[in-house]
Amino acid sequence: MRERTRRGIPLACTVLLLQLLALAGSVPPELAADDDAPPAPGPGKVTLALRDYLTLVEKVETLDRERARESAQREAPLAEVVVERLTVVIGDPGRTGAGGGTEAELTAHYEALIQGHPKAPLLLPFRGLAARAEVQPASGAAISAASGGEGLLFVAPAAGRYAVEVHGRAALADQGGVRRLAFATVVAAVAEVTVELPADLAWESPGAVVVEEKVAGGRRAVRLAIHRGQSPVFDIQRRLNGTEADRLLAQSVVLTLFQLRPDGLRRHDVVLYEVSRGSLGSLAVDLPADLAVEQVATDEGDVVPVVEAHHLTVHRRRQLQGIGYLVLSSTPSLGASLPASAVLPGIEVRARYLAVASSVAAEVQPTPAASWSRVDLSDLPPALGEALQALDLTAAWRLSAAVPAGPALPALPAATALAVTLLPPSPRLPTLVRRRETTTLLTVDGTVVHRDRFTLDQAGAALDLTLPAGAVLWSAKVGDQPVRPVARKAGSGGLSVPLGFANAGVAGTPPVVEVVSVLERMIPKGRSALALTLPQVAAPVVEHQWRLLLPEGARYRFKSGDLKPAHEPPAEVEIPRPAAVEETITVTAEAPLLDERKIGQDEKRRKKDEAAVTDFDSFQEEAQQLKQGLVGGVKPLAVVIPETGKVLLLVGALPPARISVELEIKGKE
Repeated sequence: MRERTRRGIPLACTVLLLQLLALAGSVPPELAADDDAPPAPGPGKVTLALRDYLTLVEKVETLDRERARESAQREAPLAEVVVERLTVVIGDPGRTGAGGGTEAELTAHYEALIQGHPKAPLLLPFRGLAARAEVQPASGAAISAASGGEGLLFVAPAAGRYAVEVHGRAALADQGGVRRLAFATVVAAVAEVTVELPADLAWESPGAVVVEEKVAGGRRAVRLAIHRGQSPVFDIQRRLNGTEADRLLAQSVVLTLFQLRPDGLRRHDVVLYEVSRGSLGSLAVDLPADLAVEQVATDEGDVVPVVEAHHLTVHRRRQLQGIGYLVLSSTPSLGASLPASAVLPGIEVRARYLAVASSVAAEVQPTPAASWSRVDLSDLPPALGEALQALDLTAAWRLSAAVPAGPALPALPAATALAVTLLPPSPRLPTLVRRRETTTLLTVDGTVVHRDRFTLDQAGAALDLTLPAGAVLWSAKVGDQPVRPVARKAGSGGLSVPLGFANAGVAGTPPVVEVVSVLERMIPKGRSALALTLPQVAAPVVEHQWRLLLPEGARYRFKSGDLKPAHEPPAEVEIPRPAAVEETITVTAEAPLLDERKIGQDEKRRKKDEAAVTDFDSFQEEAQQLKQGLVGGVKPLAVVIPETGKVLLLVGALPPARISVELEIKGKE
């Protein structure tokens, strides 16, 4: 009972309980023997029966729970406008005063939400003179004008939801032939503004979204949506009529564009407007029955159009004077025949075009073919470049039939369509060589050894080679597996290296094919020319690097070849080698000499400008690698590999199938 009392009752009751317990523990001994006599309470103390005490504790706990519930239900102070609607009625411009064209009648409806006890009145946006206000429920509510004429102040007697309706009027400011009505800043999430005006007046409201526009009985009703924080204006002016309408001079160009992409089809209808005299406040087109517009854009950016039946209207923020455009985007279904009926603008059409931008292999042709003539892409109006700058056009046609002018334009021929035939994908190359590395050794006894290493990007069933005339195969390997090539035709030198082991290596590692061939070729004495030809590979090669190991005792000059001499950075400098040749030596007169490796530094500096010598791998290292590749050949031959010599490096990108080089040699006499 003590623990319950301490948790559930206030401090005053706890103190009282302690006093009662103290009183119970301090009964005089002479009275304790008499069980029937109650103890006498001391000054300022009271004695309660246990039942009364428990009743008192229950009442205190009940009061505490009630106070806690009321505190939890108490709402935070809040006052906001949740609904905002404004109706504007503009009278005949010829009249003055109330209901005339110089001022507008305003009816504003607000719904206000009040919670808690707000510390300040709620501001109701209203720009103009408020004549009458009504509040529901009306008991105790008050409305007054805010300072500066920017709205009304609303004070509610209690929390709840209130409906406020304000009637008044506002003047239209004259701005050089255009009358402007300014609205107060919107405070609700979205405000709805309905404007009624004479049907012969032209209007414009920049920034507002047109929801609906209707004309009936000589009056026009425009419904707008305005977002929170905006302070829009509504401009009106006289519409051109009679002889003044003849002053408007405008033409249009219509382009129907189909964009063929791997992920589907996209259609864009572009209308180019050219206003030579006057201005256009809106852009209107009639849509084909099978066109479902998904997105609309103009030279002013993305817009929200007004669509009624198959008629689309876009109200501009600024009057169009000069050149502007309208773009309608849609996603039709891709089929063998695409309907290509064009949109119909309400002004004269100077030309109609049909165009295709395709990123897939396809054949397209408009039908009926007699109605269209193929045009060069440069013949399209230059002003269309801004609207089509992000598209890569493939083909374009122009409607050959004459297009009459006027607001009620006829449609294109009834059978107008675009015939589409998708082409099958091009076959993929079975084998592609990313890199070919060739080492050629010309020995002192006249034997020529070619070792080719092919790094494949794509591996087909076999790699086809043709050896030079007189050459014989020494060995062949796919990865680390020796293989025996298949002769395609006896005596032709044609070989097919099977690539069944191409994927037997480490996953993700490109397959490598090595082929070694041997040819007898002597170095003549004195001055002469030496021509060397490599085995031809049937697969395309992206990059080729050829090292020629030449014996000492002779001087060599590079005369010509399908690959060019190239410098290579020193071995101690780590510079990534580009895939393509970035530095070559172009021989215009006397070709550079290939100097010996072991010449002194002074001799190197002296001949640096005329020699094609760089510090790439030494002759000994290249020769040692070549020895390792000659082990276990298909047809072993006696090849003596020297220990020293000279090296020439040739490189090329996307080389031809036949690779050869011609050197000038000055041998021993």
